[in-house]
Amino acid sequence: MSESLNNIRLRIEALGIDFQFIKPIQTGAKGEERDTWLLEYEGSQFIFVPGQKNVTLGWDVEKCPLGSGLLEGLKEEFAAGCHYYKEELKDYRKYYEEQIEKAQQKGELEKADELRQEMAEELEMMEEDIEEKGYTSWENFMEKWNQNLSQCLSPLRTADIGDMLVEVDSRYLEEDVPSLEQAILSLKKGPFTLATEDEYEYLCNGGARTLFRWGDTLEDVMEEIFNVGSVSNPMERKILEQPNALGLFMAYNSYKNEIIDNTAYTKGGDGGCSLCGGDGAIYVLPCYTAFYRNPMCEIYERPHGLSKNYFCYRRIVRLP
Repeated sequence: MSESLNNIRLRIEALGIDFQFIKPIQTGAKGEERDTWLLEYEGSQFIFVPGQKNVTLGWDVEKCPLGSGLLEGLKEEFAAGCHYYKEELKDYRKYYEEQIEKAQQKGELEKADELRQEMAEELEMMEEDIEEKGYTSWENFMEKWNQNLSQCLSPLRTADIGDMLVEVDSRYLEEDVPSLEQAILSLKKGPFTLATEDEYEYLCNGGARTLFRWGDTLEDVMEEIFNVGSVSNPMERKILEQPNALGLFMAYNSYKNEIIDNTAYTKGGDGGCSLCGGDGAIYVLPCYTAFYRNPMCEIYERPHGLSKNYFCYRRIVRLP
């Protein structure tokens, strides 16, 4: 049975923090809505999130089967990728063949040979890239998908999550920070702290056992994902920027590295590296799962530091 709004209010007021009670709201999916409080603190919105005992977190590719909708979406993405790269290879061959023919017509046989060598090298590099992205066969695609998930997602586990007040959306750092350790120390001030990885994953998925917070499907979301950060082709975010089941905005932008209370990795994205690098769905999609870990490699440490344009954080208060 859900805790009454009045009792929740009394617990929050007992904290002695200057939270303003904006209004009662309902969060959750249709048929499973829950009454909670929307609050404000110094211009930022917070939501009361009830915890859960023995919640399952993390992912294991052998023990956590993909939903049929997600598998269908991956098959569609694989087919689209195969068609794209087939046409790209075809265009490259056509371009080089035309250049070779022109060189031969002019009697430039040495240049024609150089073009043939250049074409062979270029096509070999493209085919290696296609193989790396998994678009040579469905079996290869799924093998690389499972291999990457095993490397970048947190392990399957259970945890007890307590009640919290949670900032509705993350906020970017106010200035560049030399290291993740310093960022964490500076952000855990006053009444606020940062979520642990267990807490972050629960807050992102609301305890649901789906790979993505919006469910086991890629329908209508792929175009949004591959348009994130696009200036030339902006579009309405119909799924990504909708609040999740707990009323929070999380894991909707692969450019955002969300800092948690952990110095080994961030959550919520890879700074747009896979998306901007054209790495393909196998490497881009995991950024949108609650369980994704972005390891803090040297590129984020000194002398580069953590950029205020790519690193964000979300404040929480744990309720006794």
